Amino acid sequence: MRAGALPAGVTPVLVGEKSVWLRAGWRPSDGPIRDTDLGLSVPRPGRPDASGGKISAASFEEALSLVARGLAGGVVTAPISKTSWSQAGYPWRDHTERLADFAGASDAQMVLGVPSRGLWCAIATRHVPIKDVPRGLNARTITACAETLTEALRALGRKRPRLALCGLNPHAGEGGLIGTEEERLLSPLARRLGLDGPLPADSAWRLHIEGKYDGLVCLYHDQALIPLKALGGLAGVNWTVGIPFVRTSPAHGTAYDAAAAGKLDAEGAIEAARLAARLALLSRLPLGRTGH
Repeated sequence: MRAGALPAGVTPVLVGEKSVWLRAGWRPSDGPIRDTDLGLSVPRPGRPDASGGKISAASFEEALSLVARGLAGGVVTAPISKTSWSQAGYPWRDHTERLADFAGASDAQMVLGVPSRGLWCAIATRHVPIKDVPRGLNARTITACAETLTEALRALGRKRPRLALCGLNPHAGEGGLIGTEEERLLSPLARRLGLDGPLPADSAWRLHIEGKYDGLVCLYHDQALIPLKALGGLAGVNWTVGIPFVRTSPAHGTAYDAAAAGKLDAEGAIEAARLAARLALLSRLPLGRTGH
């Protein structure tokens, strides 16, 4: 992490194959490297493969090992290729699944945001086909999502976060004319949880931007990610809440096309590291204490 990107008292440790960090332009001032020492060739940029998946998975596991041994207070992960992880034989589909298992926290949830703009949301379902979203929505999953977002915003200093629930269907169902999920499930649940809504998602995002709400409870992946990325560009972050240590990540994906062209932008990684440092300091966690 380039000088000045993180607050005083927070030292990053770079975890992974040293050859990869060297190719990325590592300098001693960026922090020490914790070498996974797999001895694999540096993957060719621009495409998923098993070698890249092995390096990615080993880096993640080593970072979790540092946390487990009390040598680090948190983890900032890079974007992953689920294809590469699968090709490498890694048994987890995404970071959140592995983090939940590692921490024994089955209710671990993703909170997504653009900290520089004060935009925050959580998603009731994650990486599922759009046709399966309605089946994945129930009182338990939506309640957990709302509670997670409330917890996250309180950790950031908002004592009584104002939340809205997005509707599933266009126009929030239009009184049952465009779907029944709002009347059958979402409206009663919003009243019970003290949420505004369900609101049409496009209106909910406009009101959030204008400051009426501190965060939004979204129901599926693109309902959250499209507005966040349109509004925040590459500055979006992913924060795992419900585990006993800090974990953040850029909200964007692997961007293989940009990697192949050599046109990379570290803004998301920097924002994720800044949020992790902020949360670690708030929690008085020893982020970056490695013993090196």
